[in-house]
Amino acid sequence: MKTRECIERIKANRWVRIIALGLTAFIVFSYMYSRGVSPVWVAVSIVCFQGFFKFLYRIACLLVAAAILFCIFSFLVF
Repeated sequence: MKTRECIERIKANRWVRIIALGLTAFIVFSYMYSRGVSPVWVAVSIVCFQGFFKFLYRIACLLVAAAILFCIFSFLVF
C-alpha cells in the first residue's frame, strides 16, 4: 500500500508532472538536435501527427510486453 500511496501522491502533484514533462522534452529535443533535426520541426510533427505517434506508442508497448513475456517464459522453461 505504501507504493500505491507514493504513486498517487506523485500523480496528484502538478509540479512533479510539469518537471517530468520538461525533462522528457529536453531529452527528446536534444537527442533529435544531435541527429541534425531541428527542434521546431520535431514539435510541429508531434502536433500535426498526434495519431501517428499514438500508434507508434501502442506498437512500442506491445513489443515491450512481448519481450517481457518472452523473458518470463524462457526463465520458466530453463
